[in-house]
Amino acid sequence: MKCPDCVKEGKTSKVFDHGGSTTCMGWTPYWDEGGTYHSHDPNTHASSYSCSNGHIWVEKNRAQCPATGCDYGRTKPVAAAEG
Repeated sequence: MKCPDCVKEGKTSKVFDHGGSTTCMGWTPYWDEGGTYHSHDPNTHASSYSCSNGHIWVEKNRAQCPATGCDYGRTKPVAAAEG
């Protein structure tokens, strides 16, 4: 993993993982009409990071549905700059 701000600035840095959190909403997996298993977990997973150059950011995403061809949760994580 690389710090997105350092990459933009052409710098190198160490990245530190500060843990994360997950929302706690329930959901019901299902099998579609073709018998394919879907699991659309609505929970948001957030991971917090910092780098040795002082940048801080949070990456948020959702778990991907295991069904081939289903796009649920397959979007790129959104980095939210915090400092």
